[in-house]
Amino acid sequence: MEENTEKCLKELTVFARLDPEELRLICEKSYAKIYKKGEVIFFENDSVKKLYMLINGKVKLTMLSEEGKEKVLTILQEGDIFGEISLFDEDPHPLTAETLDDARLLIIPWKDMENIILERPSLAIKIIEALSKKTRLLTSQVRELVFQDAAGRLASLLARLSDDFGREVDQGTVIDLVLTHQELANLIGSSRVTVTKLINRFIDDGIIKIVKRKIIITDHEKLGDKLQTLF
Repeated sequence: MEENTEKCLKELTVFARLDPEELRLICEKSYAKIYKKGEVIFFENDSVKKLYMLINGKVKLTMLSEEGKEKVLTILQEGDIFGEISLFDEDPHPLTAETLDDARLLIIPWKDMENIILERPSLAIKIIEALSKKTRLLTSQVRELVFQDAAGRLASLLARLSDDFGREVDQGTVIDLVLTHQELANLIGSSRVTVTKLINRFIDDGIIKIVKRKIIITDHEKLGDKLQTLF
């Protein structure tokens, strides 16, 4: 089991530069867990402090408004780590983590991770990198909400999803992820009706196609033209 765990860790970009001893330390303290599609890993306001590493599958991070409306912050892919936001203070998780499909995770209780970091301070850099990635994402989302209309925000989202989940096919770049119009709306801070209209407009303009519920970007140049600011 530990050999398989170490192999998985080596394949994660976030741990690619770790030496064998550092990998061994993490393997000794971590455990694998399988989550089914739609299963919640932790809820907003949970106080369990663990570091999660996504080996296989996809996970979405969301938050709820007081009215119960869901806002999707981001979708994580293989190799991402999460749960680190609540590790450094006494506050509970500010987000909910839920699987989008069957997922395999490696999990390290924070106390064990803290001891590893004390023994190997260089590992803290990896957590800082994860925090920086989410900070950049939040900054990008704020910029889009302030300076872009709904079409621009949808185009920005599709470009990011293409980078993260894109796979080249004959017709263009397929986003290897099934998202409903409501989930897309949550990701760009818009309504489902607006997203449906925009999707149809993008199809009519030859920017995208929908095949087996997946979006295929057929014209990246036209998609780029939609990334317009409002000032």
